[in-house]
Amino acid sequence: MRVLILGSGGREHAMGWAFARAGHEVFFAPGNGGTSRDGRNLDPGGDLLGFLRGSLDLFDLVVPGPEDVIASGVADVGGKKVFAPLKDAARLESSKAFAKGFMERHGIPTAPFVVVEDPAGLPEAMDRFGPPYVLKADPLAGGKGVLVLEDRGEALEKGARLMRGELLRGVSGALVVEQFLPGEELSAICVVGDRGFALLPFARDYKRAFDGDRGPNTGGMGCWAPVRMEPGLVARVEEIVDRTLFGLRRDGKSYRGFLYVGLMLTEEGPKVLEYNVRMGDPETEVIVPLDPLAFVESVISANFEGRPSRSPSPSGFAVDVVVASEGYPLSPRRGQRVMVPEEGLYFFAGVERGEEGLSVSGGRVVNCVGLGDSLEEARAEAYELAAEVKGDGLFYRKDIALFRR
Repeated sequence: MRVLILGSGGREHAMGWAFARAGHEVFFAPGNGGTSRDGRNLDPGGDLLGFLRGSLDLFDLVVPGPEDVIASGVADVGGKKVFAPLKDAARLESSKAFAKGFMERHGIPTAPFVVVEDPAGLPEAMDRFGPPYVLKADPLAGGKGVLVLEDRGEALEKGARLMRGELLRGVSGALVVEQFLPGEELSAICVVGDRGFALLPFARDYKRAFDGDRGPNTGGMGCWAPVRMEPGLVARVEEIVDRTLFGLRRDGKSYRGFLYVGLMLTEEGPKVLEYNVRMGDPETEVIVPLDPLAFVESVISANFEGRPSRSPSPSGFAVDVVVASEGYPLSPRRGQRVMVPEEGLYFFAGVERGEEGLSVSGGRVVNCVGLGDSLEEARAEAYELAAEVKGDGLFYRKDIALFRR
């Protein structure tokens, strides 16, 4: 098959790597300076949907990675060839307020919440739940639109700035204010066809920029998988997915593609923090290498036959350590040279290729993935790979998979 991967990050590189390993011809649009190791980069120009309309006949399968591409309606344009939900169903991710209302309407366990349309309503909403204050931007925010703050004054100030578009570029509007849920976070991602779904291995990611879960929220600084769960808890997660897909059908929305359910494992059971309508990043970088052929088979069968053929069954572990550029996530340094070995499992993200080699073009530069029979072995390999990445102003967390939260 000729497979087109839409996007330019580490998630897209990992998916393309898996399809290439399965013997498929892989193309990336636009890809990055490192994806050419596993496929051919194509330039979509400034109009990705227009590019897809003009080139759809050249490909057998299209797998979009980023949420903004899916929310823009790429599946509405590409039809059955595109493994992603339609724009209407993608509102599960593109609007936090819509998602919370959906969960409330269909009895899906989540934190109590209030939607605030104006900064003047923030104090009352925040006082309803108390600290820690959880504020979530309604629109897409590149994984950076969630604030969890202890200080009321800081929460009011940053919440108002977020609503006015002063905190994150291009992000403004309503906020979801919700009750803080203590517990352990878990990423549950499914491959969904028209007639069923398959759970991928559970993963746990690390959002804060610095060791010890300090610093600002990022798109993700590392991840590990699989997180082993007892059968009873797995059944409760599957029930949440079932209820979600049933709710979508009841609302007249079909769903095909990846469904990411961000969970908090509380004393009362799993509760949904958020939905994503695509693979997570950096979850993809650890889930896919555990069983790449099963991942590819599941996507193909779910897309064209309506039901995933099988779920990956990993026997070992994977750990991803993200090497980022200083200043990430707020204002990452760009333009400096970066050197990454040819050997080793590296999934590239914020890099571009020039006459002198690779240079940094984004906040998250490269994912260093270690595999092993134990979590400790996988972690040691990931950090060995990270130590071999050379360049000015690069950093990475030293505690990925060290504590299991």
